[in-house]
This record gives sequence, structure tokens and C-alpha cells, in this order.
Amino acid sequence: MEYDELKLSNQLCFKIYSASKAMTRLYKPILDKLVLTYPQYLVMLILWEHEKISFKDMSNNLKMKTGTLTPIINNLESQRQLCRIKDEKDDRKVFIQITIKGKELQNEALNVPYEIGCRAQFTTEEYLKYMKEFDELLKKLDEVENYRY
Repeated sequence: MEYDELKLSNQLCFKIYSASKAMTRLYKPILDKLVLTYPQYLVMLILWEHEKISFKDMSNNLKMKTGTLTPIINNLESQRQLCRIKDEKDDRKVFIQITIKGKELQNEALNVPYEIGCRAQFTTEEYLKYMKEFDELLKKLDEVENYRY
């Protein structure tokens, strides 16, 4: 008896996983020049956008658990790309703030999206199509994940 629905090649989750790994590999040589890993790049993207953000909000935005995010923050802090600031009113609340060195790195990173597009050989139309489709997929998955049984 065939079990086509259980073939690896028929699993949406595996296609997404494989695409994610391939995309991360595509970023590696570009980010190596910036001395950043892919997860560090994601943290820096948030800081380039917000400059200062609570650790909790960063964790939520990146969809990373605090235990995963903490070593990334520690490493970037040791590189002086960011710093931690305790809330004056609540010691339990920590903010992550970009440093001058982190802001300078933004200038070096400006071409990253362009280089990825070139390496992936995406047309603008393809890029926009993938962005829309993934936004729709993520919205659907968030709705299902947040549904209370």
C-alpha cells in the first residue's frame, strides 16, 4: 500500500524548512563580511528599525524564545553593536539599544537585500509574490496557533 501523504516530498513543512535553510545559506557569505550570523542580522534589523526596544518585544517580534535570544544579544553586546539598559522604574524590564558602532554597521549592510536578490535571481515581481504568499501563510498559521481548543 502506498502512503503518498507520508512521503517527505509531499510535506509542506519540509519544503518550508528546506527553503529556510537554503535562504540562510544564501545569506552566509554576505553576512560573513559583516561579521554577523543570520540570527544576529535579524536582531540588528530590529535595532536599525527601532534603535531601542524592550527585550520582550524583540523576542516577540523575532518569534524567538528568550533562551535562544539571550546568547545572540550577549555576543552582539561583546562586539559593542548594542547595549542593555535597565528600566529606571522596573529593574526586571530590560531594553536593547543600538550603539554608534551598530549604527555604523547599518551603512555596511545596506546592500544585503540587493545582494540576496541577485544571488537568488529573484525578479522584483517574484520577490513581491513570495512576500505576499508568505505573509498569507504566516497569518493563517498565527490564526491557527492562537486558536484555543
